[in-house]
Amino acid sequence: MVNSYKVQVLHFSNILEIEGARTTRDFEALLDAMEYGSQSGMSDDEKREMCILSLQDLEPEEAAYQVLKHDMADLLRDGQMRNAAGEMQDEKLWEEYSNSTLHERFFNAGSLLYAALPKSFPKPDAVRLELEVTAVGAGAKHLLKNVNNETFLVRLLADGMDDHAILHRLYGDQLSGKSFPNAAEVVWTVRAEPVGEDAVKLEIISSGYWLDALERTKSYESTAYADET
Repeated sequence: MVNSYKVQVLHFSNILEIEGARTTRDFEALLDAMEYGSQSGMSDDEKREMCILSLQDLEPEEAAYQVLKHDMADLLRDGQMRNAAGEMQDEKLWEEYSNSTLHERFFNAGSLLYAALPKSFPKPDAVRLELEVTAVGAGAKHLLKNVNNETFLVRLLADGMDDHAILHRLYGDQLSGKSFPNAAEVVWTVRAEPVGEDAVKLEIISSGYWLDALERTKSYESTAYADET
């Protein structure tokens, strides 16, 4: 049986940073890496501000390297981080880096670098999307109870886009198939809030690379489904 949903696009906006993506411990570690000195007595806001000021004291490429070394040393080699640090001044690596599973991390790095050096780095432009999804029929309700399932969410989003959207052109076979292994790289963060028994309100954040195709969409119907388990 095919599940059916009615989707309303409540809000579409561009954001400069993802709230809560960077913690006070991140700023402390970056200050230590830049040899700031004692942080005793500093408030959380002061640590963030001093981190930004310390990045401003560096050349743009070195500032980018310091942020990437903190954010991605567990995933990239030193040479890869240095290459990316140079590229970040001209390219939106949260859309263009070859390994798309790292796009969210590159966005968070780019957000901090833009806050410190806005003349040297591209303006961050992720998308925050708010949807209200209503199940049509009792059979469709069960997927709304587990809306963190990326394979369901990405198919839900894709149903509101035309066939020329990047998501359809790159992953058309996965969207219509039984397995969508790349779904997790499309949805960066999701928050869900129940709205009655048959509906849920979603806040989804991802790259405009994926979500810009929904910018002018107001409502649509979906037959989204999750991967078979």
